[in-house]
Amino acid sequence: MIRKILKLFVKPFLIPFLLLVFILRVLVKIGIELSSIVLGGLILLFFGCLICTLVSQAWSSAFLLFLVEACLILVTAGTEIMDFALEAAGDKLESMFWR
Repeated sequence: MIRKILKLFVKPFLIPFLLLVFILRVLVKIGIELSSIVLGGLILLFFGCLICTLVSQAWSSAFLLFLVEACLILVTAGTEIMDFALEAAGDKLESMFWR
């Protein structure tokens, strides 16, 4: 009984958090959609340059291009991980709110 009364008082305080998580999820989704086009093109460009430097045996330039390529892939993976974490947080808050 006391638990249900406490949940009634906590629910209004969850609404701002739900709104914040929803806005962040929308912004991350838009960012992923827009940046995937740019990052995909950059990944292909640097991969082509990396192959060219490997063929010409310019090892220091190839190493630097490999680092840039790895950073671009990590940025792409990081945005997906952040999207997954925000989605899990939103689902958890919604389950607390609607329960």
